[in-house]
Amino acid sequence: MSSLVLLNGSPRGERSNSMKMLSRVSEGWQCAGGPPPETLHLASKTGFNRAVEAFAEADVVLLGMPLYTDSMPALVKTCIEALAPRAAAAATGGRKPTLAFLIQSGFSEALHARPLERYLEKLTRRFGCAYAGTIVRGAGEALQMMPDRANEKLWRQLRTLGEQLARDDRFGQTELKAVAGTERFSPLTAAIAGLLFKIPLTQFYWTGQLKKNRAWDRRFAAPYARAFKS
Repeated sequence: MSSLVLLNGSPRGERSNSMKMLSRVSEGWQCAGGPPPETLHLASKTGFNRAVEAFAEADVVLLGMPLYTDSMPALVKTCIEALAPRAAAAATGGRKPTLAFLIQSGFSEALHARPLERYLEKLTRRFGCAYAGTIVRGAGEALQMMPDRANEKLWRQLRTLGEQLARDDRFGQTELKAVAGTERFSPLTAAIAGLLFKIPLTQFYWTGQLKKNRAWDRRFAAPYARAFKS
């Protein structure tokens, strides 16, 4: 049976939304008969260094990450750059893992992750690896606020994708579409959401995050505004 390595690219590590989702994919993988995967957190030095070695040893690598400004966290980009020589060596040596990805974001619309999805598919081709697909899921930050039992539908969908990965070495397109949820708001929904987000009560979570991270007083900072004007 194929071996699986889970790479968690969230700076939050074990408590991240990415890890919550990756763990459900892992459950499905094991339900389908796959061996327990090795889980590595790129936010830790040990996990990051081990990831480079594990890439060359695994049959399947699933890299999960949050969406950062329509791209990826810096530590994920750094890991990809570190993996490049290993991927080149694997291409000449004949052993290449199948690559799969998971992108989750705080945006409700899945379309925000599509540019990164296309990049990751192209990256896989450059590495000379088989592409198993990319799980895209919006509204990921809600997982921090909701109890696990409230997300059981999502957990079932992710387990199904894990089973498919173990059985077919790829995700099913129908299941990927289902887990992605809303691709894009209708004009009416977007207008209503815009109005709702102006109500202070709807911003309580983000207000709390800004204050928790001591960024409240700098929430309107525009450090690059002058450079764009010149």
